[in-house]
Amino acid sequence: MKKFISLMMIILASWQFTMAQETQEKPVVNTENAKLANKLYNESLALFKEGKSIEGISLLNKAIQLRPDFDKAYYNRSCMRLRTGNYKEAIADLNKAIELQPAGEYYTARGYIQLMQKNFTEGYTDFSTAIDQDPDAPESYFYRGCLLAEQGRLNEALNDFNRAISLKPDYGIAYNERGSLKFKQKDYTGAETDLTKAVTFDPTLAVSFNNLGKVKEMQNDMKAAEEYFTAAVKIDPGFYEAYNNRGNIKYQIERYEDAIADYDQAIQIHSEYPGAMNNRGLAKYMTGDLPGAIADFSGALMLDPNYADAYLNRGIVKEMQRDEKGACNDWKKAMEAGNAAAANYVNNQCQ
Repeated sequence: MKKFISLMMIILASWQFTMAQETQEKPVVNTENAKLANKLYNESLALFKEGKSIEGISLLNKAIQLRPDFDKAYYNRSCMRLRTGNYKEAIADLNKAIELQPAGEYYTARGYIQLMQKNFTEGYTDFSTAIDQDPDAPESYFYRGCLLAEQGRLNEALNDFNRAISLKPDYGIAYNERGSLKFKQKDYTGAETDLTKAVTFDPTLAVSFNNLGKVKEMQNDMKAAEEYFTAAVKIDPGFYEAYNNRGNIKYQIERYEDAIADYDQAIQIHSEYPGAMNNRGLAKYMTGDLPGAIADFSGALMLDPNYADAYLNRGIVKEMQRDEKGACNDWKKAMEAGNAAAANYVNNQCQ
């Protein structure tokens, strides 16, 4: 039976909310309104650091009313709106900030939002403009590299990650992305080197420990892989992909009950995760729990009706239960969904 083992994904770093910092600048017209706007702006920074974005936005609204040319206030309000998921208004604030002051960091922030919305052309233009404005800002290269990687333009992405790291040699998440890209290119040694640097510079990067686990799995070092996945979930107990990946390791070394426990954890955290559901079905099959396996494969298919492997796997279990008609129906659906191995079952066992 074919195991579902998710490929390591390039994990886009969350926007770091590099807020424009406290200001004591003197406006062109140093009025009382302008002084109050600066005071409100500075107070909003403290609220943002406390996670109080709504309250921070309220203060910035007042600051902008008092001082309509306050580009930093528009920029910071966009960061707060981004945190609340309000992309449309965050973009509008950045448009205004850029109109007032076309700073590179503003273009980078707008490019990030475009990237999050998969507006790749607009995002690429913004990141490139940011680089033109400030060729020594590593974040602009980093995020443009993420965008290029999302488009499959891996060599161009690699160049941008290289540039970002050359400008900021301790840029942990950039090492993670470059390592992820090298993994995609099957350069496992290069991937391991970069991912090791990622966790050296930023030991809180659970995703990098997870990715190191995937590298070790590809190198058939199951002990090290399990240790890395364990490190990932210790840092981030909600990292359901890492639980699933650790379950896959335990499955491969025939610790099926332990694998089921990890898949249980992944599903408990993310109940709509068809991969873990399918994988748990495989582990249950190996322990002889055929009804449980059927239930899990069916659950995976409820979440993803085009999940070819789950159809294949459920068909195999149905065939063992002497449900030949049901098995053939599942194998045919697996074929239709793109599973090449299912053709052998259809040709050899179905009328």
